Amino acid sequence: MVVACIAALGAWTDRPRVTLEPAPPVVKAAQTWSAVVQISRRGRRLDGFRPVFEVTAPDGKSVRVRAKSVGEGQYKVSVLFPRSGFYTYKLVVADRVAARGTVYAVPR
Repeated sequence: MVVACIAALGAWTDRPRVTLEPAPPVVKAAQTWSAVVQISRRGRRLDGFRPVFEVTAPDGKSVRVRAKSVGEGQYKVSVLFPRSGFYTYKLVVADRVAARGTVYAVPR
């Protein structure tokens, strides 16, 4: 039992660390919004992940946008918000939600 607890704790603490660099919370409608994701473990950047942003429009329709690798352990996503309104997103990395947020697209 003790060994199982130690193994579970070790696996939990060795998970990749996902950070989302601050992106602007407001953007003009029909203008590109970009965010950068960094993935690391124990201070070393990790490649080979496929971060996905699931963006939900004000009308409830969702779209999935895959982030592209731009360097060692860094991924960039660019999203175009076609109309004004509040859009929500969640960042999914390795089958877990790593971040959530809201972007407000203001009229042009």
